[in-house]
Amino acid sequence: MSGPRKRRPSLLAVEDRSRNDSSATSASAPKVVKGSSEVARCDPSSEGYGEMTEGSIERLLTFLKTITTKTLAVPLPKSAQPEDGLSVRASPSGLSFAPEADSSWNLTRSSSFIDIGSGYGKVVLHAKLSARVRSAAGIEYVTSRAVMASETKEELTSGQHSFLTHEARTLLKTGCRLELGDATKYGKFNFSHVYMYDKVFSERTIALLAKQLNQSPYRVLVSYQRVEVWRRLGLRNIAEAAALTMRTTGGQNFKAYIYINTRSP
Repeated sequence: MSGPRKRRPSLLAVEDRSRNDSSATSASAPKVVKGSSEVARCDPSSEGYGEMTEGSIERLLTFLKTITTKTLAVPLPKSAQPEDGLSVRASPSGLSFAPEADSSWNLTRSSSFIDIGSGYGKVVLHAKLSARVRSAAGIEYVTSRAVMASETKEELTSGQHSFLTHEARTLLKTGCRLELGDATKYGKFNFSHVYMYDKVFSERTIALLAKQLNQSPYRVLVSYQRVEVWRRLGLRNIAEAAALTMRTTGGQNFKAYIYINTRSP
């Protein structure tokens, strides 16, 4: 009888600490944090991968990479004029939809990704390495977390770890940033894909974020709050397209709701 399966090393594992509502808010203006002498360590599991396991985040990113091929609860809005000879159909709500969704809804190399309340930056780094997005950003309130996130990125790009290829180090060096700041004062989120582990965000924080999202040209929003909550707190022009079950490092399951911006340009 064989013993337990050996876990592969986790590229982004660092010390596990829980997030709270303060991950999204701060009195500071956003800025890149560069750090202290504390160094993140490579751990032999995905323990410490923030709230969600590394495997859950990869499954979510895989879904987002091919969202146009999925069976969704609502069709994706057209984002451009149809080609000659193609018809455009209208939904019962009066919105127009293209016969085939624009591939720019997918999380691709031309996409931009932001994690609001990014903690130790692991989701941001994961998105950059897995989807190879054009730009990946995270904004975090707690100074110690932002410092550790910056240190982790610096360590991974330093070349001291043989498990990280030169190509991966180059990806992290370009178009990947981790900031300390107040997400509720960030302004427009000029990103195609927005992620937030907002399960513990206060309603005040969610309302402030909704106000900014209303002014933002995002296409896809991943949130752990139900659509009824977002709408009640002021977010407009969203529709729930899908939901995925995500697992935490503590063994709990939560739903990640994938919303589309029905007024996306």
